[in-house]
Amino acid sequence: MSARLIAVAVAAICLFTAEANAQVTASSYSNGGTAISTASGRGNTRLNARSYATNGGFARADMRGSGRNGGFASGNSSAFANGGVAISNGRSIANGYGARSHANSTARTFGGYSNSSSTAKALGNWANARSDSTANSWFGQSSHSHAKAVDRRWVPQPQPYCPPTQNPIVPW
Repeated sequence: MSARLIAVAVAAICLFTAEANAQVTASSYSNGGTAISTASGRGNTRLNARSYATNGGFARADMRGSGRNGGFASGNSSAFANGGVAISNGRSIANGYGARSHANSTARTFGGYSNSSSTAKALGNWANARSDSTANSWFGQSSHSHAKAVDRRWVPQPQPYCPPTQNPIVPW
């Protein structure tokens, strides 16, 4: 009876430990504006989203990621608005043995409009993808930035060499 109880306890500890790898934080601060931050992750992740708005500005930072099947997904999304609109979106996906993905997205504005988007995917064995995007704008200006990195470290297997077949020439 005690051996079964120990086995169940060890299985429960392993389950809790496996899910403890997801580190996700979201923070927002507003001083006379609107600041929204969202972050979500599954599996082995380290994701951060932060936004800051002041002087009637609007800042939104969103960071999403998935690090499953041995992969590790990390990233940061930041939006800073001082009297304007700043939107930052980040997405990091790592799948497969040893795959790593990192995405950074930053949008800053001082009375203008900034939109930044960053996506990094790493699919396959020993893959590594990194993507960085930054958008800055000043009064009355607009700025857009988009970055995408996909790294599929899959190497096709060489095909065997087959010489061309020739039909025999028959004299009759």
